[in-house]
Amino acid sequence: MSRTTRLQDLIRELRHHTGPLGGPELAERLGITLRTLYQDVAALRAVGIEVVNAPGQGYVLPPEVVLPPAALAEPAPREPAELTFYTNPLSRGGIVHWMLEELGVPYRTVTLEYGAAMKSPDYLALNPMGKVPAIRHGDVVVTEAAAICAYLADAFPEAGLAPPPAARGDYYRWLFFAAGPLESALSLNTLGVQPTAEQQKQLGCGDYWTVIETLAAALEGRRHIAGTAFSAADVYVGSHLGWGMHFGTIPRRPEFEAYWEGLQERPARLRCQAFVEQALSPLA
Repeated sequence: MSRTTRLQDLIRELRHHTGPLGGPELAERLGITLRTLYQDVAALRAVGIEVVNAPGQGYVLPPEVVLPPAALAEPAPREPAELTFYTNPLSRGGIVHWMLEELGVPYRTVTLEYGAAMKSPDYLALNPMGKVPAIRHGDVVVTEAAAICAYLADAFPEAGLAPPPAARGDYYRWLFFAAGPLESALSLNTLGVQPTAEQQKQLGCGDYWTVIETLAAALEGRRHIAGTAFSAADVYVGSHLGWGMHFGTIPRRPEFEAYWEGLQERPARLRCQAFVEQALSPLA
């Protein structure tokens, strides 16, 4: 029971009783302790509702107090902010799509074709890069898949997709390791760019194989990248490994395959896969 509801019950009990009510009897009627009753009476007085304590008789509510008092009115429920997801089936939007499905909250999908649609003035106002994914949550706009995953985990804490703040070391580390060094190393390697030893000192990712070995060591014998529970970091890291092994940009190491095997059959991810397959079916 909320405190507001309890205070309203206290006023209602006094109003409907003729004559004063002693403290012990009033507390018993309300199902609260005498100490809580004293605290609640003080709380009512603090907002201008003067509950009179007649010496030797008990508590009395002045007749001018209306029910429910304006000071205790429950706030009107707020409409949830609309959540809009901008994506393309053949993009990193698949990462955010998986995250949204894990949340289990309503959202609207806007599919943008590559080219003119992503470079339109309306979309460039959301993301000047002209790329997907992006989300709009009420008045908040977030771009970049890792940032979106981190934002959504915090915006919908009831989904449990982020560890408690004090236990987020590995969560932040590997979420942004995948967004930084892993992404960079994969892109350079795919483009055939092999940095020299001197150039590797200037790159946050160093070299491709150091990144791969570092991630493999982090995943060895673990079902989840951050702690013992599934999180947004698994959505992001798992997406990169799943796509990378499928398209050959990441080697099929035992650590990666075991980790991905524990993620790929999650119902939320399978719904995203079905969305991609349906979107691509006309192209077959």
